Amino acid sequence: MVAVTNDPNRLHALDAVRAFALLAGIVLHATMSFFLPIPAMDVSQSTSLGVLFYVIHIFRMTLFFMIAGLFAHKVFHRRGLPAFARDRGRRIVLPMFVGWLILSPLLGVIVVWGLIRTFGAAAAEGAPTAPAMGLPLTHLWFLYYLCIFYVGFLTLRQLFVAVAGSNTFLHRIVDKVVAGLTSTVVGPVVFGLPLAAVFLSSPAWAAWLGLPTPDYGLTPQLPAMVGYGGAFALGWMLDRQGELLHVIRRNGLINLGLAVVLTVVSLMLVGLTPPLAPDPFVDNAAWQRPVYILCYTSAMWFWTFGIIGTALRFLSQPSARWRYLADASYWMYLIHLPVVFFLQVVVAQLPLHWSIKFPFILVVATAVLLLSYHWLVRPTRLGKALNGKAIPRAQPVPVTT
Repeated sequence: MVAVTNDPNRLHALDAVRAFALLAGIVLHATMSFFLPIPAMDVSQSTSLGVLFYVIHIFRMTLFFMIAGLFAHKVFHRRGLPAFARDRGRRIVLPMFVGWLILSPLLGVIVVWGLIRTFGAAAAEGAPTAPAMGLPLTHLWFLYYLCIFYVGFLTLRQLFVAVAGSNTFLHRIVDKVVAGLTSTVVGPVVFGLPLAAVFLSSPAWAAWLGLPTPDYGLTPQLPAMVGYGGAFALGWMLDRQGELLHVIRRNGLINLGLAVVLTVVSLMLVGLTPPLAPDPFVDNAAWQRPVYILCYTSAMWFWTFGIIGTALRFLSQPSARWRYLADASYWMYLIHLPVVFFLQVVVAQLPLHWSIKFPFILVVATAVLLLSYHWLVRPTRLGKALNGKAIPRAQPVPVTT
């Protein structure tokens, strides 16, 4: 067993949150065949799993990008720009290119197989092609947007520091605004307003599916840039004021409660299943669409602050289990989609209830992903590239110093 020192500078709770956000993505993708025809339409459809998808999709990537922004600010100021660029190149850019080259063709084959099993060979011929929709980024789109945010934020920062200096009146004003909004329950509503404005100006927006996943095309998409870029920016600014984490911790359970309430209201307005029309409010009262958008974008941020605050309350101490999952979650998320999609296609036509199939997919996929990480990644050069260092296979045991 390997001892891990209780490093007071390591934010164990945020490691756990990052792992949770990535692992929640595996659960989300495992629900899709039970209410959508992706990668195949299961014979046992489930409204419950559709609602689970809806709830997870509200917060998981907003949560991830906020944590990514916070850690980016921390690593940049601790190591400097050259070391930061080398580290991100090895841990983000390289996995993005290699993963795309390997996983994209594999996913294409599995999806076509699923379409044929569900709808027949004609469906595969009528499926949208990559040139028509843009380059398929698959589930690795989040790495591409991380690169955009890294380059954009660091470029703007360098220009701002060169012109105005590193400690200006504007910095202090921004810090005060962020601190003030973070300290109140009004803050999550305000943080969601820019994305709400984007949704309001998009008449063809598919409301039930929330923030569109930018998994096709290299041109940055406005909703993702505003929604996820805003989360990254807020994480970056929160790390400038470490004491705000105590405020988020104190309000964590309140924010979670408000997130649940707003999510229930959103589902009451939009329905429990995705409607066929892009905008389900076309034939309803005019007030429903803006109310839904405000509830949805506010819920995104209440979930984000609530999950982080709750983790800071209950997971701040070093934990061997969460540390291991935090190390493994990146690899697991990178390679999970072909595994999950394959299992979904295999079981799609079996005359079994979804309550049997869904747990089966999760258990088998998790076992494959964890075993592959433990034996093929953790102590190897691949593990060093993904985690920053190769780690012994033995699960670490926390030791207080």
